[in-house]
Amino acid sequence: MKIDKSKIKKMLFISLSNIGDIILTTPALRVLCEAFPEARMDIMVGPNGVELFKKHPAVFKVITYDKHIPMHEKRRLIRKLRKVKYDLIADMRNSLFPFLLGAKYRTSPIRVPPKSVRHKKQEHIWKLSSMGIGLDRANTPFYIHIPEEDNDYIEKLMMGLDKDRLIIAISPGAKSEIKRWPGENYTKLTERLAKELDAQIIMVGDKADSPLIRDISMPVKHDIVDLSNKTTLCQLAALLSRCDLLITNDSAPLHIAGAVDTKVLAIFGPTDSKSYGPTGIKDSIAQKRLHCSPCGKAQCEFEHECMRQLKVSEVFNIAKRMLNR
Repeated sequence: MKIDKSKIKKMLFISLSNIGDIILTTPALRVLCEAFPEARMDIMVGPNGVELFKKHPAVFKVITYDKHIPMHEKRRLIRKLRKVKYDLIADMRNSLFPFLLGAKYRTSPIRVPPKSVRHKKQEHIWKLSSMGIGLDRANTPFYIHIPEEDNDYIEKLMMGLDKDRLIIAISPGAKSEIKRWPGENYTKLTERLAKELDAQIIMVGDKADSPLIRDISMPVKHDIVDLSNKTTLCQLAALLSRCDLLITNDSAPLHIAGAVDTKVLAIFGPTDSKSYGPTGIKDSIAQKRLHCSPCGKAQCEFEHECMRQLKVSEVFNIAKRMLNR
């Protein structure tokens, strides 16, 4: 489908709901903005991701979409958006919104990507190809806009750290418990990183991760900076940009670190790292390939061997190599 760029005045980009998934769509948003730099760009996103776009320089308006709202509220939203008269809608949800809003140019909800398109980041960019966009942009990087006040906040928060020593961030949480490497392993890893590499350790996560982080940190004999539940998403991006390495499960901080070009060591078990893993050339993945992994299931049929069998020494050695120590 060939698009007359002069006709594109208003665009709507429909993103996702979970933080990690939203960040995986930012390369496609970037491709679209660069293809139509003069057009107005609105973005529809789940409540958790609104903060990421409130001060984004390329976004005119942020529309919050909660998929759990009643049907009458969804109909009201559709009526309101139809009045905007979008010329182009790129939908990462594969929903009916592009059709219901009557855009002339829109992505298709039924096209299936070829097998060569494995990673979700590339899949989102590929969706634009039905409109003749992004055909050669598969490697477009992630992007998170960090407001100046968030950079200032993190500067003050990290004033007590020695910038001449290694700073390693650790994110031991994950939305699904099945994606978590055992907490006792993180305790042992943290101890070795601090003792053998003289690293300063920062624990990151949201409010739900705070109890887990306390349990992990308590037995460690070295000082740990616990910043869980102390940063917004943009502040977390600013924090990770100042770290030498992030060690994390398959969770949102993995992709946030990728967006600020920080090295990532990602621990994977049941999920497919080829679809959701880090994409930087300096990143690494720690994963036990067993007969059942990656299964992609919400519940383990066995005893979580893909995580339990991954040794602390294996993860430590990968981190050591990544840091050239």
